[in-house]
Amino acid sequence: MASVRRAVVAVYFEKYATLILNFATLYVSSRLLTPNEIGAAFLGASLVALAEGLRDFGVTNYIVSAENLSKQEIRTSFTMMLAVAIVLTTAFLATAGLYAEFTHEPRLENFVRTVAFGYLFSSIGSPIVALLRRDLKFWSIAAINLGSALVGNITTIALVMMGFGYMSFAWGSLSYPLSTFLFAILMRPDLSIFRIEFAKWREILAFGGFNTATGLLTSLGAVIPAFVLGRASGSTDVGLYSRGQQVTEMPSRLVISAISAVALPGFAAHARTGRPLKDPYLKAAANLTAFHWPGLAMVILFAHPLVHTLLGPQWETSIPLVQVMAAATMLYFPVPLMFPALVAAGGIRDTAKAWIISLPITSLIMILAAQHGPFVLALSIFATTPIQVGVGLCFLMRRLKLSVGEYLRALVPSVAATLAATLGPVVVIGLNGLDMNVSILQAVLGGGLGGLFWFLAMGWSRHPFAGELAYLLGRVQALTPASLHAPLAAIRRFLGENTGQGQALERPGGVQSVRSLVKGRIGRLIERSPEWPTSREGRGNR
Repeated sequence: MASVRRAVVAVYFEKYATLILNFATLYVSSRLLTPNEIGAAFLGASLVALAEGLRDFGVTNYIVSAENLSKQEIRTSFTMMLAVAIVLTTAFLATAGLYAEFTHEPRLENFVRTVAFGYLFSSIGSPIVALLRRDLKFWSIAAINLGSALVGNITTIALVMMGFGYMSFAWGSLSYPLSTFLFAILMRPDLSIFRIEFAKWREILAFGGFNTATGLLTSLGAVIPAFVLGRASGSTDVGLYSRGQQVTEMPSRLVISAISAVALPGFAAHARTGRPLKDPYLKAAANLTAFHWPGLAMVILFAHPLVHTLLGPQWETSIPLVQVMAAATMLYFPVPLMFPALVAAGGIRDTAKAWIISLPITSLIMILAAQHGPFVLALSIFATTPIQVGVGLCFLMRRLKLSVGEYLRALVPSVAATLAATLGPVVVIGLNGLDMNVSILQAVLGGGLGGLFWFLAMGWSRHPFAGELAYLLGRVQALTPASLHAPLAAIRRFLGENTGQGQALERPGGVQSVRSLVKGRIGRLIERSPEWPTSREGRGNR
């Protein structure tokens, strides 16, 4: 599974680099645009997000997960995506005015019509990216996505600074699929797949039907709050809610987005060998929560300095929204891995069934909550997320033959690591007179102290990822002076690695590069066993 390991590192590199670009856009636009303008752009983006469930008609996931894939099937996939793109573009151009009227936001008519043309470019770039995902060529995908993000963010920032207002996001959104198409062609210049063909269209349509239903329902559940809130309260409240959501989603962008991007091809490759998916799923869940939960805890405790730094003091009213949404999002962790695990296990229909069952209930709750403003809408996440997660887990656990006890045992070390990570911020807040409005310096100190406690908890709880940290330290040890070898070896023993084994830190021709070592080991993120021994020696002698 070395290819999966390399894939995880490639995706993390892409996500972190893209996150920096997104931060720049967030920082500039939050200071130059009003909440009303950002709310209008978010309403337009929400409609685009809703159509994302229809855009590829499940074709990309078919390309990734199909056991045997012919060039004729690839061409048929392209044909279907192009047909859907033409229909969507035409529909958006025709109905943009109706959508603007529904949301009481006339500015959205031009926004929607501008963004609509992006679907035509996506229909060409997406099949290429899907083929690269199938082959686990995530460094190529990282180059494509990072290049597109660079173009999209630079376009948006430049237009914001030039005074284009909310339409800056429309042109930025259009530049993204256009640049993705261009970079994809450069990365995989096989134009022979772009031909009209209908081989095995019934099989692709059957798969795509359930996949599309799932994607559409997923998107619908995500955009309903914006639709209803915009109609009930106006664009300003939508702007506050959307910016609070963006701050809350920072840990998700760092962790969940990277793992979920690799999960489907990784799970699919594992399933094609005929082995069960239970262990890989538990490994991914355990390692995901080791970072996601502590990250959300930091967002809750340091919401004041985060909002002031990222958005500016004029967005202070969004701080309670950030804290509530971050706390509720902790319950959401199973969802990003649910879909790829079910699809890889042959449960594509289960994903649609889960959404069909949960969406009517959660939508009703969100619609009622949105009538009372953004804060009540944020509180409703505590009710909607357990419903959505619970229904999905019922299908997943049955499909993977996974018991509740096994799931909970895999998460215990992550709970310990999260509680330990909160100690640093709590100490800083306590010294600040229990006032959570701390300075940036205090937040950095509290975060650093929390990171230290998190590291200690990783070793004490025998978290599955502790072994990876120990291994990385061992490789770093080969590049450090001899005086540092003893303390580094002690830290590795604390994390559970037997330093008497695997000491071949050098290879013929010199020491391995840090880059190759990090690529090889961090990629084991979804492969380490979630089980942990009860003694330190047990971990060391694995």
